[in-house]
Amino acid sequence: MWALPIVGLIALATVWVSMEESGSGSGAASMSRQQNRAKDVLGYEPEVQAVPKAEGEVNGISSRVLDWMGVRGQVTEPSAAAHVCRKVDPDFETYYVVNHPWSVFELKKGTFDEAMDNLRRTLPDKGWKITKDGPMDTKAASPEIIAVQPDSHHTLTVQWLNSGKSGRTELISVDVDSRCFRVPEGTELNRS
Repeated sequence: MWALPIVGLIALATVWVSMEESGSGSGAASMSRQQNRAKDVLGYEPEVQAVPKAEGEVNGISSRVLDWMGVRGQVTEPSAAAHVCRKVDPDFETYYVVNHPWSVFELKKGTFDEAMDNLRRTLPDKGWKITKDGPMDTKAASPEIIAVQPDSHHTLTVQWLNSGKSGRTELISVDVDSRCFRVPEGTELNRS
């Protein structure tokens, strides 16, 4: 009388154990292993956030940085975009970072020197920690400011590329980056 249910339970347990060992277990178990691996590799647990929200945050930071510079000129057009979080998801399926490289050039108001000085004063007042303020490690040794926002962990790299060579445009290059995020469950990230 009990033989059939016990045999059935043993068969079910055997299938479950072999699925777990082969890595084809339940979606929740697989997701948990992936999250633990990401946390181990990155040193933090990536926050779950929809891509448009994360891109909007980075665009907002870029806009504020331009305001803090206190200059007016031509600004490159591209917006922030999600990219591969290479350390944990080279296939761009679940984890991503947001990056926004842009620059300001052909100033109509202010100078590049003023822009860098304004950032040196304003970034700490706005909660950013400047981790580098000095020459780039290049032959030109152009000025560079690198800062991190301790609460959101966004990073900011600002470089004044003042080559002094004829035919080259003087500009300030800005790069705003996020940490790795994880998309909400059920979201497809891999965009072609």
